[in-house]
Amino acid sequence: MSSSYPTDDFEYKLLDTGSFQKLEQFGPHRFCRPAPQALWPKSLPASEWKKAEGEYKYFKGKDTGGEWKLFTKLPENGWQIKFQNLVFKVQPTGFGHIGIFPEQAPNWLWITDQLKLLNGKEIKVLNVFGYTGASTLAAASAGAHVTHLDASKASVNWARQNLELSGMGDRPVRWIVEDAMKYMQREHRRGSKYDGIIMDPPSFGRGPKGEVWQIENKLSEFMEACRNILSDNPAFLLFTTHSPGFSSLTLENMIRTYLPSTLKGSFETGEMFIPDTSTGLNLPNGFFCRWVAS
Repeated sequence: MSSSYPTDDFEYKLLDTGSFQKLEQFGPHRFCRPAPQALWPKSLPASEWKKAEGEYKYFKGKDTGGEWKLFTKLPENGWQIKFQNLVFKVQPTGFGHIGIFPEQAPNWLWITDQLKLLNGKEIKVLNVFGYTGASTLAAASAGAHVTHLDASKASVNWARQNLELSGMGDRPVRWIVEDAMKYMQREHRRGSKYDGIIMDPPSFGRGPKGEVWQIENKLSEFMEACRNILSDNPAFLLFTTHSPGFSSLTLENMIRTYLPSTLKGSFETGEMFIPDTSTGLNLPNGFFCRWVAS
């Protein structure tokens, strides 16, 4: 694989995969969720899968795509898990998420590594579609001034809570609840610039005022907006996606197309994945492209 996975000091484990499902441990709680890419048979016996405290299934016609069936009473306000020095609140959501995307863990470390290499230089980072803020926390922990942007007020509040739980409530983080395109276009008009941009655009989404986002229709406009707010001497770009039909090469091509030709740097691309602790297989979960200035 293009990138190693940090299993140490992470209170999350992928216990087993197979038959289009995955069995996961988030701290003390175990869940079964869909994994359409897990075409192979399960490894653990059914008795281990039956220890799951909740199962999420897709259903046609559901606004969220599916629903949870919970077998035990979970903490009403969620619970905490750690990733090294970061603390995340997790709990099942209507869309089948638990509050973090574990396949992003190598990227969290990569973000902190890039910032540490800058030896304390003040860096402004924009995290677009920031969700519950894992990448924001990673950047803030390494000293960056971070702008966390997401159209969901609930996600931004969750990210702010994660920062507090991680003991970094005093770090310079701005929280923005707004449509991504509108915000970046306004930042361009203001002359605001960022030294690093973290991008994880969804396949589909809606802004706070009903703005529609469809990645195949909006990505070129989005990349142009990113270029317009990139500083003259940027440090890094991180671009990830879970969208069907995309690949790491697609992401690299988009950055190459829209990155100013005067900027020199190196690319690293690959699949995001989570290691299955039962079989040693890696469960694929999207793609990444990283660019670092030379």
